Amino acid sequence: MDSSTLHSLLFLLFTFLSYVIAGMDSCYDEEGIPSRCLPKFENAAFSHTVIVSNVCGIPPEDYCMQTGSTRSCHFCDALDLELNHNATYLTDFHTDEEPTWWQSQSMFYGVQYPNSVNITLHLGKAFEITYVRLKFYTSRPESFAIYKRTEENGTWQPYQYYSASCHKMYGRDNKGFIRPGENERTALCTDEFSDISPLTGGNVAFSTLEGRPSAYNFDQSPVLQDWVTATDILISLDRLNTFGDEFFKDPKVLRSYFYAVSDFSVGGRCKCNGHASDCFTNEEGRLVCACEHNTAGVDCQHCAPFYQDRPWARATADSANQCVRCNCNGLADECVFNAEQYRSTGSGGRCVGCRENTAGPHCERCKENFFRSLPQQTCQNCNCNAVGSVSLQCNAEGVCMCRPGVSGVKCDICKSGFHSLGPSGCRLCECDNRGSVGVCSAEDRRCHCKTNVEGQSCNRCKPGSFNLQLENPDGCKKCFCFGHSLACSSSNQYMAINITSDFLEVHPNSQPYAWNKSLRQSELADKYLGNRLLSYGRTLSVSFTAELEELLPRSVTVMLEGSGISVTADLYSQQETYSSLEKTPINTFTLRCSLQLHRSSLFTKSLLYNYYKLYIFLFTDTSQLSRVSLESAVRTNYDMVSHASWVEECSCPRGFTGQFCEHCAPGFTRETPNGGPLSPCVPCNCNQHGTCHPETGVCDCRDFTTGHYCELCEDGYYGNALTGSPGDCLPCPCPDHTTCAQVPETGDVVCTNCPTGQRGVRCELCEDGFYGNPLGWGDKVQPCVMCECNGNVDPNAVGVCDHMTGRCLKCLGHTTGDHCEKCRSGYYGNALANELKPERKCKPCACNVAGTSGSPDCHPDTGKCVCLSHVTGRDCGQCETGYFNLQPGLGCEMCNCNPIGSSSSACHPITGQCTCRTGVEGLSCDTCRMGFFGFSSRGCRACNCDPMGSTLMQCHDNGTCSCRHGFVGYKCDKCELNYYQNRLTHQCEECPVCYSLIRDQVGLPQFMREREMMMKHEKLSFDVMVAQQIKRFTITAKLSGAQANKVQLIFLIIKVSSTAVIECFDFSVFKYDYVYTLSLHFFSQVLLMIFFTLLCVQASKLKARLRELETLLSSYDCNRYSRHYRGRQQHRHQHNSLDNHIQKDQVEDYLPNALEDLLAIQGEKSLTFPLPR
Repeated sequence: MDSSTLHSLLFLLFTFLSYVIAGMDSCYDEEGIPSRCLPKFENAAFSHTVIVSNVCGIPPEDYCMQTGSTRSCHFCDALDLELNHNATYLTDFHTDEEPTWWQSQSMFYGVQYPNSVNITLHLGKAFEITYVRLKFYTSRPESFAIYKRTEENGTWQPYQYYSASCHKMYGRDNKGFIRPGENERTALCTDEFSDISPLTGGNVAFSTLEGRPSAYNFDQSPVLQDWVTATDILISLDRLNTFGDEFFKDPKVLRSYFYAVSDFSVGGRCKCNGHASDCFTNEEGRLVCACEHNTAGVDCQHCAPFYQDRPWARATADSANQCVRCNCNGLADECVFNAEQYRSTGSGGRCVGCRENTAGPHCERCKENFFRSLPQQTCQNCNCNAVGSVSLQCNAEGVCMCRPGVSGVKCDICKSGFHSLGPSGCRLCECDNRGSVGVCSAEDRRCHCKTNVEGQSCNRCKPGSFNLQLENPDGCKKCFCFGHSLACSSSNQYMAINITSDFLEVHPNSQPYAWNKSLRQSELADKYLGNRLLSYGRTLSVSFTAELEELLPRSVTVMLEGSGISVTADLYSQQETYSSLEKTPINTFTLRCSLQLHRSSLFTKSLLYNYYKLYIFLFTDTSQLSRVSLESAVRTNYDMVSHASWVEECSCPRGFTGQFCEHCAPGFTRETPNGGPLSPCVPCNCNQHGTCHPETGVCDCRDFTTGHYCELCEDGYYGNALTGSPGDCLPCPCPDHTTCAQVPETGDVVCTNCPTGQRGVRCELCEDGFYGNPLGWGDKVQPCVMCECNGNVDPNAVGVCDHMTGRCLKCLGHTTGDHCEKCRSGYYGNALANELKPERKCKPCACNVAGTSGSPDCHPDTGKCVCLSHVTGRDCGQCETGYFNLQPGLGCEMCNCNPIGSSSSACHPITGQCTCRTGVEGLSCDTCRMGFFGFSSRGCRACNCDPMGSTLMQCHDNGTCSCRHGFVGYKCDKCELNYYQNRLTHQCEECPVCYSLIRDQVGLPQFMREREMMMKHEKLSFDVMVAQQIKRFTITAKLSGAQANKVQLIFLIIKVSSTAVIECFDFSVFKYDYVYTLSLHFFSQVLLMIFFTLLCVQASKLKARLRELETLLSSYDCNRYSRHYRGRQQHRHQHNSLDNHIQKDQVEDYLPNALEDLLAIQGEKSLTFPLPR
């Protein structure tokens, strides 16, 4: 800048700072007089946090410094304490020798116009800014701007623009200026600091008051005071200065252009409007002024509470403009400034909330309607009655000024004889004595009205009542109108009458006497009964007479009946008079036909409307009925002597008519048919086709309509009767004038009641299930008759037959034919069987394809299919007896069962397996099963080869088995001679050599052969004997079934045991392991047999040899029977023998008990006999 500009700037700074320095001391002078004071001038940006929108090093990057012809390149990393250039370096303390700076990203990262980089400084409160200074570490920007705002979150206002192209960038003239009178808050633009040189260290200083015409009179310029005020400063760096080489996009060149600022300072002071010399941070952490001069606020911008006696003003060099305390005489704690009061009195503090009933700007007087006798006393309320007082303000003694007719210190009561305290005073009472009770209220002149009376003077009936009468305790009588109206009045067409019956007769000798006969019902019918509604509220008087006063009744009972209602009332004597004739005493009893019935008016009037019985009960016979009188009324057109004002004339609502609204008006009827006069009336609903009966509501229809509401057309007519015009219903174009209907959408007329079997719009077609030609289209007329389908169609289906020919089209149950009269192909049965359902009449043939010859169809009646050769069954599904393997087209094969091995010529129908006899197998039953032999007509017998002694379970054709070494016998179940059975191996082993020597010595071989032959014969005879004994024993003892089974088992064991004895070549077979009890007879037979055998032995020497032999063979013979028995059982079980009736466990567990039972039955002496086990 040139020297003149610099001199001007320095002068402004000196002028601005001069008053600052002068006011930086205390806010009061040495004499305690308030004076202007200002906080210290400071660099407001120092150590403050600055927010930038861009910083280098994110991500870390290389950059190069422009230093003329050379570049020095470096590295920026925002996270490295040594290599970062963050925003904290804008306001830190540093020297020119060791500079620090903030740096943005380079042009390589897009930092260039139109992308701006912002630097924002938040001062925390309002400051008065003197200058803004920026020192750039690189070349100064080509364009940048300074903005401010005067309140937090306010709008940014331009402060100053710098640009080499002011108009292009910011729309401002370069080096513009402000003339006196122009807006001094206008931001200017200059190009002085926009050159690329110097490449580093360039300064830009902005003075807020430079070029502002009012800068020399700052204290009197609110505009400039606001112009220098700022809470935030924003630096917007808009365009970089370059040499133009960035056009080639060389990364090294782009990395050399960036923004870098080494110092950002803001000169100014905390704004306190001359009322504070210091700013501090309050409890909320906010910077505020330490206000003096009775001011308050963050910037001391208003007066402190209760210091509002003059307007707040900014302190100047001439005056501190301190705030002055309000004068409220100690009667208020709050005041507000009032400009009008200040202009008129010089004291603008108006007190708020004056206490002790005071008022005035300074609480200097009593408020309105209060008074005090002495100045030192508190103000008291006048309490003047607002209505009775001329004014609410009383005099100094508290006495109010009253209106006419009003009295009292407070003018709050009417004078005697007055009422209704009002703006004009009090008035005399004017209550209507017919409708009021007592006197009026002195306060509001309100009369105390009777129940049915209203009005200020109780002079009119309430809505819903009429006939104001003095004698009526309710004042007015409620409207009856049968409950249909609340509007009525007294009729002027009725005259009061008395219906009277006198029962005094004159005796023939001219002596009067009282009527003492019973009163007949007919005598009262014309006078008292019927519709006596006009007597409601009137009296019924009954009088009795007697010869003496003491004989008169004191009470009677009257009962009234009408409209299905019965009411009873007890009456007491009201007056006692004397007859004009003979002066006989009379007692009169009065019933008021309303109050004394203790019923609602609607209830009582309903009774009187149809009053048909009157009963008078007297519980004494000492008096006679002399007179009955009933007050009533009669309509008249003549001048009335006595007006019956109690008769009402109702104002009926729509739909009702009659004096009492007792009838429905024309066009209306009872809501409840025949509901009587109490029932509401509703409009007739006859759809404009007639009128309805007023009581029943039944419409009298015309125009061919019908229905309860004439809502339908008569049968034979069609149309919409609801339209309400005479031509709504037209004749139906249908046969025999039957009914029809009109389709709403199209208007077509459709007959709805065609003759049976006919249908169609005009009944021109036969109904579904009928056929014919009812209209003779193309042919003669043929009535519709029902299709005959023999019950084989769905009656609910559509189109079951042809409507012209009658041919059935939808036969069910597999029937067919024009009339579904037969089963269709592939089915059989009786299609005409009406007792069956269609689905059960015809059944499918279901001929077996394999067994059927030719067509799969069957006989239509029986269902029999045509079968192939040797095939049978209704469906040809099975082979004839003796045939099997049904094959398609071939029939069945012959079974080919062996006639000897088969029990039947029939075989399995599929596999051909014949039914084999016992022990026989094979498809044709032609071979014995394994383990069987002897193929015959009785089957095959089991081999029963002993499994221990046989090499094979299959025997030879003669039944003999193939034995192992040491075994002999047909079944290989015995040991060979000179062999014995080993108990451990169960094999037959050869006897010791000594046994052979002994046998040879005694000639035992010959003996044994002879003995063996003899014992075989004995076994046969023994078996016969056992069978005979069993039969004889069973018959003789007459045993039961269980006992007979036990005996048979015992003999069976004896038989087996005897077999073991005979088959053994030695008698040592009898071992004493078990002792069985036998009959003496059986034992003697066995003993004879043993003795006979012993006689065959030649000498005692042989006996000794036998005893030795017994000892030698004991190891073999002891288990001989046991092994033999177990072997046979095992063999028989394996071959499913039918002879398996001996069970080992039965023998072992049951046999001893069975023997004991047998001996007990026989009663014989028991002997012991050893049997082998």
